[in-house]
Amino acid sequence: MDTELGRNMILWTVRLSVALYVLAVWRCVSAVPFGVADRRQTVAWSLSWLLCMVHVMCAYHFEHHWSQQAALKHTAEMTERVVGIDWGGGLYINFLFLGWWGVDVYRLIRRRTQRTAGILQGAAAFMMFNATVVFGPPWWIIPTVVFACAATVRFRHRASQQSNDAV
Repeated sequence: MDTELGRNMILWTVRLSVALYVLAVWRCVSAVPFGVADRRQTVAWSLSWLLCMVHVMCAYHFEHHWSQQAALKHTAEMTERVVGIDWGGGLYINFLFLGWWGVDVYRLIRRRTQRTAGILQGAAAFMMFNATVVFGPPWWIIPTVVFACAATVRFRHRASQQSNDAV
C-alpha cells in the first residue's frame, strides 16, 4: 500500500473524528433539556468514536506495522518532544479511553442511557485537546480555543436558561 495513502488515511480519519466530536459537543451544550442526547448527537458521538477506532487501526497498520513496541516508542518520542517526558504509557490511556467511549456509544445506541456521563465528556475533551493542540499542528490551537469559548458561552447560556425556566 502506498505510504502517502496510509498517511492520509491516518490524518483524515482522525480529522473527521474530531469534527464529529465537535458536532456532538455542540449538540450536547445546545440540548433541551441540557445534556440529553438527541439522535444527531448520538450519531455524531458514535461516528466520531468509530472513526477514532479506524484511525488507531490505520496508525497501527501504516505507521507501526502492527508492532506494539513501535507504537509505544512513537508515543514516547512524541510525548518527550511535546512535554519533555520519555513515556509511552499514554498509549494505554488512549486504549482505556476508547474502550470507555465505546461502552458509552453502545449504551446510547441501545437507549440504556440518555446522556453521556459528565466525566467521560471531560475525559473526551482532555483527549481531544491533547490530540489536536498538543500533538497536532501548532495552528490548531486557534480553532480549538474559538470552539472552546463558543461551547462555554453556549453551555452557560443554556444552563442559565434552564435555571430561569425552573423558577
